[in-house]
Amino acid sequence: MGQTWKINLPGSASMDLETGLRPYHFFTSQVMQVQEPREPYGDVVLDFQETGEFFDFLDFTTHDIAEVMEIDPSTLFRWKKEDRKLSKALTKNLLEMDQIIAKGIRIFGSADLLSQWLQTPNLALNGQKPATLLKNPYQIVVVDQALEAISWGNIL
Repeated sequence: MGQTWKINLPGSASMDLETGLRPYHFFTSQVMQVQEPREPYGDVVLDFQETGEFFDFLDFTTHDIAEVMEIDPSTLFRWKKEDRKLSKALTKNLLEMDQIIAKGIRIFGSADLLSQWLQTPNLALNGQKPATLLKNPYQIVVVDQALEAISWGNIL
C-alpha cells in the first residue's frame, strides 16, 4: 500500500512524495498530506459528486447507489443537486471498495478485465456477481478474499 510523505526542504516549498502502490483507483484527489505514515484514510470525507465515475465503473443503477448510500432514491436526486459531503463511515466503505478495484486492476492487468469479472456470476461466491456483493459493507471482505485467492493462482 502506498504512503504519502510531505517533505519540507529548507529554503524551498514543500513537496509531496508518494511511495509504493496507490491504495485507491478512482479517488485520486484524496491524497493525504501527512508528516509521517498513518492510517490510509485519516479524516477524509468524500463529496457525493466525486462518486460518479466510481459508480459508473461498477455499473450501478440509481437504485444500487441508493442502496449503498442507505438512502431513498428520491434523496439521491437531491444529493446530486447539492454539494453533499458523505459521512465518514460511508466514505470509509467507498474507499475500501476503491481499494478492491485498485487491487483487482493490478491482479487482472486491466480495468476492462476486472469489470468483466465483477459483472459475472461466480460459483465461488454462491452464484452472485462480485459487484453485487460490494453493495454490502459486510461482503466487501468476501470480494477481497476472492481476489486474493486469484492472485495466488486459484481460479474463481
